Amino acid sequence: MEQHVKIIGVLDIVFGILGVLGGIVMIIAFLVGGAGIGATGQQGAGGAGAAMAGLGLVAGLFVIAVSGFEIYVGSKLQQYKSWARIVQIIFGVVSLPGFPIGTALGAYFLWAMFNKETAALFEQGTPSMPKAA
Repeated sequence: MEQHVKIIGVLDIVFGILGVLGGIVMIIAFLVGGAGIGATGQQGAGGAGAAMAGLGLVAGLFVIAVSGFEIYVGSKLQQYKSWARIVQIIFGVVSLPGFPIGTALGAYFLWAMFNKETAALFEQGTPSMPKAA
């Protein structure tokens, strides 16, 4: 089960990095879109452009914050921190409605995190050492 925990930790880190990049793209897209709307010169366009840019900034920062937390959880999962297992279970449940890939990943996360061997690893706090031959 150690291998599954490592895989899930890497998946969290990779998806977290992709989420951070997506949040940055979202911020840029909304800022450019808001500037484009504001530049039309129509009545109320300035306010609409500013609202769009502000909404994009808030949404993008939220995505970056959640993704940063996912990266952090992935790294702590690989260190067998017990709280990271609980957060990963929550991530698994949240992933389930995202059919088909989210459902498959969520089921995998839950299967691995609820496994008795995995629970024992997190109780120890460190991975078991390989036995010398």
